[in-house]
Amino acid sequence: MTNLTAWEQEWVQVQEDLRRNPGVQVLRDVQGPITREDPSRDAGGSEDGPPLDPSLYERSVRFSEIGSQWQTVEPYPLITGEFSLTPLAQAVREDPPPFASSFHSKKEQRIGRELRVIDDAPFTGAGSFAAIRLQPAVTNPEVWFSDDDRGLWKMDLDYSTYVGLLRFTKGAFDWQHLFTQAPLGDAEFQRTAERIVNMADALPRIFPNVDHSGWHARLEARL
Repeated sequence: MTNLTAWEQEWVQVQEDLRRNPGVQVLRDVQGPITREDPSRDAGGSEDGPPLDPSLYERSVRFSEIGSQWQTVEPYPLITGEFSLTPLAQAVREDPPPFASSFHSKKEQRIGRELRVIDDAPFTGAGSFAAIRLQPAVTNPEVWFSDDDRGLWKMDLDYSTYVGLLRFTKGAFDWQHLFTQAPLGDAEFQRTAERIVNMADALPRIFPNVDHSGWHARLEARL
């Protein structure tokens, strides 16, 4: 059996923590086999973009698939979440996601052709996903969040930070908007803001051994 990297063990632990926690109900989870031995050999990039910084592959998994769909249970406020990681070596070789002209501007369609999905929500079919943007001469790519029919948003973080926060939030829906410029005070995003507030309230109580103090400044800045 292939030895797991320390990062892969972290994700195995995320799934185990969700399964064992009495405040959480896991609806579905998957964990596929390891697809290749040495992720660093994929640092040469793909035909669609430049070589990526080799350090990014240290924050990528090699599972053919790994993801969980979950929700909280009483007495906690309802939080739903999902993550589904695409290995970075696979993501850079895949086709861009579709961006229909009926839902997206020409600018979004242009950016969309440069995107490769790294995290999405296949179980719920929510339509949201996070993607890296492959651009010439960029080795540490931008991360963008597609909020289904509410637009495409550039995130104020990079790939390594994204997957680190994803592990922290365990994929609670809408956490990504803490790091976009979406107008969370507008009526259109009221439900999004409520989900983020519920997440910030419940996760520290459900997972008390995790340090959540770093969220307060970001919450105050965005809400």
